[in-house]
Amino acid sequence: MGYLVGLLVIALAGVTSAVLYAPRQSPVVYPPPQGSAIQESYFAFQLKSFRRSLKECAEYWEIPWYRVQKLIDNNFEHASKDLQCLIRCAGVNSGWWDDLDGLRYTVIESYFQPDEDDTCYADRTKECIDQRLSSCKTDCAKAYESFMCYLQQYGSLKSSEEYIPLTRLEAIQVAVDCINILQVSDDLLNQISQGEIPDVPEVHCLYRCQYLGEGVYDTQYRFNFSRLYIRHYDTPSPEFLGDEIYSCAQSTLEANSDECTGVFRARECFPVSDRPSRTVTILTTAAGVALDQKRCEPPIYREPYLPEIPFIQIDPRRDCAEKTEKTHDAASSDATWASPAIGVSSGVDSLDE
Repeated sequence: MGYLVGLLVIALAGVTSAVLYAPRQSPVVYPPPQGSAIQESYFAFQLKSFRRSLKECAEYWEIPWYRVQKLIDNNFEHASKDLQCLIRCAGVNSGWWDDLDGLRYTVIESYFQPDEDDTCYADRTKECIDQRLSSCKTDCAKAYESFMCYLQQYGSLKSSEEYIPLTRLEAIQVAVDCINILQVSDDLLNQISQGEIPDVPEVHCLYRCQYLGEGVYDTQYRFNFSRLYIRHYDTPSPEFLGDEIYSCAQSTLEANSDECTGVFRARECFPVSDRPSRTVTILTTAAGVALDQKRCEPPIYREPYLPEIPFIQIDPRRDCAEKTEKTHDAASSDATWASPAIGVSSGVDSLDE
């Protein structure tokens, strides 16, 4: 009997798992959370799941979680205006939506898993977005409709943490930090700020530091080309996902004994869009910022403000006389307060009279 019960439990578990992970019937994939297995990075980039972005945005917008859970259970369909803004917030939080740039498809793609046998998901998704998005819609509605097109046409929503690319300002701050950490000289900063990238060891290590900070390079696993593809959301380059660039970069790294030099040389394997439009412009801007910080005049030291206190000269003899006078007045006051007792005696005397 126990053996049959065990088989029944295993069968039910298998059916439940199949329903939960069926990609087309249930496009939302949320397995149980894995606990606190998140490893925080010491660098500037972030890894974040879509569910975590939703939770954070629910706190920002003060939306109860039961409403968000109900939206998830309904496959995000028929969302109210505030829940559409919640999806927009999650898009901003995850890096795939910007009100000015719109949808960053290289980023949102990482949050969905297409079916293995589906070869038309990309075309269907593009057609869906072209039909649903219009200029008259609000930013919340545009972000929501974009998300729904990917959810319904592209693939299943992942539960894993995905790479969030840095914005331009964040990437510039990483470069400024690298300049300060590596103590790049002013002469070299002047060259970089003018768009000149000298082929010198200091610049090689500056590139390596920049790629580390943005999370597209790791000392153990080397270049992460999926992240490089996501990083270039403004100028998408599918070539990053090809075998040709991977083989070229790996062989270049292995051919150089110095890691900084290998990273710098591997840039030549990247698509042309990377060299003039992304890293160079970031380093050029950061070099100018670093120089401006050094040119600032030191703060002028000012004496602290102290209010003028008038000088009063005290005569010790006068002070002593005042103390004696005060003592005498206090004794007189004590005598006055003692007068009720005298008053009683006076009253007795008056009765005798």
